[in-house]
Amino acid sequence: MKVIIVSGFLGSGKTTFIEKLSKKLDNVAILENDYAKANVDSDILKSTGKEILSLEEGCICCSKQKDFATTVISIENTINPDYLIIEPTGLGYLSKIIDNISSIQYEKIEILSPIAIVDYYSLNKIMGEYKELFLDQIKNSSYILLSKTENISAEKIESEVKKLEQLTKAKVFATHYNDFDKEGWDSLIGKFNKDLLIRGEYKHLHLDNFVYENVNFKDFNELGTNFNAVCQNRFGKLIRAKGLVKVEDKKVRVDVVDNKFSVEKYEGESFTNSLIFIGKNLEKKSFDILFENKN
Repeated sequence: MKVIIVSGFLGSGKTTFIEKLSKKLDNVAILENDYAKANVDSDILKSTGKEILSLEEGCICCSKQKDFATTVISIENTINPDYLIIEPTGLGYLSKIIDNISSIQYEKIEILSPIAIVDYYSLNKIMGEYKELFLDQIKNSSYILLSKTENISAEKIESEVKKLEQLTKAKVFATHYNDFDKEGWDSLIGKFNKDLLIRGEYKHLHLDNFVYENVNFKDFNELGTNFNAVCQNRFGKLIRAKGLVKVEDKKVRVDVVDNKFSVEKYEGESFTNSLIFIGKNLEKKSFDILFENKN
């Protein structure tokens, strides 16, 4: 079983990339890790038709370390896929995750080159606020892909590529993966040299996280009003929000990254209407009023 870790900060676009990557490989399982006690991404990834497994309420680099090791061994012994794609929480230190897998690695479990997804729009902000975590993720990756660059000029993309190349020895792709040909996708599957692992300063982030189940808004005006309130950081600093919810008779996917709110129609399968919020000093009573039992 070959293990591919896809790291990246909260909201960088890991799940969207994994949707594409999983379709390029045969006999794949996906292990999802979420900081909160629900896993919206696992619902989204079920549309790939792959085997999806999940670990919630903690990070596989620290609090979920033992559960993570047990789960990886169990996947190899039972499902035994050719490839296991692992999506850690965006707060996970890649070096610690690699160390955790290395402790159970044997001839049937091989770590391949890790991939990092970096949000083009949030690069400078993440470097400023979460430098140690971000550097750990990009320095220990073999390949770095910039996300959300579809409408960005080649000159601006190249400028961000050069910034990243000054921080890491990883190969940084200027081309968006949507434009990869078969050779481009194949180039992401490589052997990993664990001797190159860089362990820096670990600063565990203690963030608030709220999960709301069975969320239904009466209309899009109510949805927009409530999200506009939290995106203005009126009730604490919101870092990330995501979910699948009902609005009138429609299922929609909502995303908040760097206080930018987006909503799109969702046509895949989902089994719950859940919202996840992650941030600092979030006022739970205010969030409860806006999002709890929205029927």
